Amino acid sequence: MAVITLHYESRFGLARGAVCAGGRPHLYMEGLETDPSCSILGTRALARLKGRGGGVAFLDLPDGMEAILDAHDLTRLADGTAVEIEVAAEARRDKLARARLIRPAPGEAPRRLSPVLTLKDRLLAEARICFGAADIAVAADGDVLDEAADEALSPRPEMAGGGALHVERTRALIACDVDGAGLTEARAKTNDRAVVEAVRRLRLMGLGGLVVIDLIGRRHDDRRLHDALRTAFGAEATAIIVAPAGKFGTLEFVRPWRVRPPADTAPALRQAGQLLRDAARTAAHNPGRAVALRAPAEVLDIVRPLLLNAPDPLTPLLRLETGRACEVIAS
Repeated sequence: MAVITLHYESRFGLARGAVCAGGRPHLYMEGLETDPSCSILGTRALARLKGRGGGVAFLDLPDGMEAILDAHDLTRLADGTAVEIEVAAEARRDKLARARLIRPAPGEAPRRLSPVLTLKDRLLAEARICFGAADIAVAADGDVLDEAADEALSPRPEMAGGGALHVERTRALIACDVDGAGLTEARAKTNDRAVVEAVRRLRLMGLGGLVVIDLIGRRHDDRRLHDALRTAFGAEATAIIVAPAGKFGTLEFVRPWRVRPPADTAPALRQAGQLLRDAARTAAHNPGRAVALRAPAEVLDIVRPLLLNAPDPLTPLLRLETGRACEVIAS
């Protein structure tokens, strides 16, 4: 089994982490070190029913956020009733978090039931779903984290070993196109490589739902491809639903949505994290000097309370200034 390593860093209340297997990133998360949102995966809470429509019920979570629940789980429960739920899929773009019903809780007040987890704990939990109960080493390599962030947010199509895999997220499905132009090897080898790489990219980009891989050619060894897909998913394979072979040369399957894709992180929060990392690097190269953090107001609105609550020796040297772009200046 490939060595699995968690690279993780946290400072000023913001954190980011990547899980690597075989030297390549498979998972990436960034955000608040401890996010109190009740729509985080695995959070248990008492929520209140607020309405139904289209086969789903809408919930008010204790922190004011909303989630949805399959309406068929709520027969005979009136709107306004409290229910105990667990978040099964985090909110993403224009989709609400999805919850699973644990039990009705009439007369009880909405409140959080499970503790707030750190981003590190959440990432480790996701790693165990993907890789099983494997030992996970912990390290902190900033270059690895930068590489993982780049691949998660702006993936390049080239595959190691040749060929290209384009992954596009649409409202209806995740479309993956395999391109072997210029390769002289058998197309089956390129398709096999693309299936394994697609699994890695889906995990890294936090994508799920219906996935369609447009393979090279039309006639394939479907059993071989299905076996390769399930082997690539490993411990996660039991949750994957693979469709029967189609006549158009595609491989189709469903991967459950779980975590919010890194691309859905609020831009201002991502900029705040980068600004503070740049400030730490600048201060390390200019010991004892004041450092100005210049950024748009919406970014500084995130940074300011983080600095206020951070017992960090660098905090007294940081000065916030409103500006059009994010930059760090040693003075």
